[in-house]
Amino acid sequence: VESAALENTVTLEATWRRVLRQGIILAIIMFSALGCYLIVLKWRGDAAQYITWTPWDELIPFQPAWVWVYLLPYGIAPIVIGFLTPATFWWFIRRGLVVIVITIAIFIVLPTQTATRPAHTLSPGLTAWMYEEMVKIDEPPANAAPSLHVSLTCLLALALLCDFPRYWPLSVGCVLLVWAATLFTRQHHLIDVATGASLAVAVSLIMGWRRA
Repeated sequence: VESAALENTVTLEATWRRVLRQGIILAIIMFSALGCYLIVLKWRGDAAQYITWTPWDELIPFQPAWVWVYLLPYGIAPIVIGFLTPATFWWFIRRGLVVIVITIAIFIVLPTQTATRPAHTLSPGLTAWMYEEMVKIDEPPANAAPSLHVSLTCLLALALLCDFPRYWPLSVGCVLLVWAATLFTRQHHLIDVATGASLAVAVSLIMGWRRA
């Protein structure tokens, strides 16, 4: 009994070490990618010749309060990713790095912008402040397509489906909410979402679905 208890304790400690290690690795990659994104934004953003807005985007209501959903992956993803199996984790990391490199290269070579954001009507408070700070950091409104926000959450959904197929409604639902938030906050348009998801799927197909 003591031996079994000790073995369970060792296994639990190893699991939590893995969760912490994987979460830290993802956090480093995420914020490094964000840094590269912002550098390119300030460098190439004003050179954008293409606006990704289409008349279809007029059908989507402007809901800046969704900024919390938009920013959610920055806080939740490192935690969720920690619970993936090592094989699925490295599957995600390898494809995520490829997606980041390709996306940043596109932003440099073919800079795009979203349409000018409308003025928000949020009441003064934390949500209004958060939205205003996000917009301030993300000026000019460039690096539109493909949406890195969408492509990386798409890869995360695929990884979660591999390890937790029973919870697919939760995984897919949460990712779709994040995608909706990119539209509601006017951070992205439909073209950006479509190209971001397509890039993630294309990279996964080319690199293969098999987890090492």
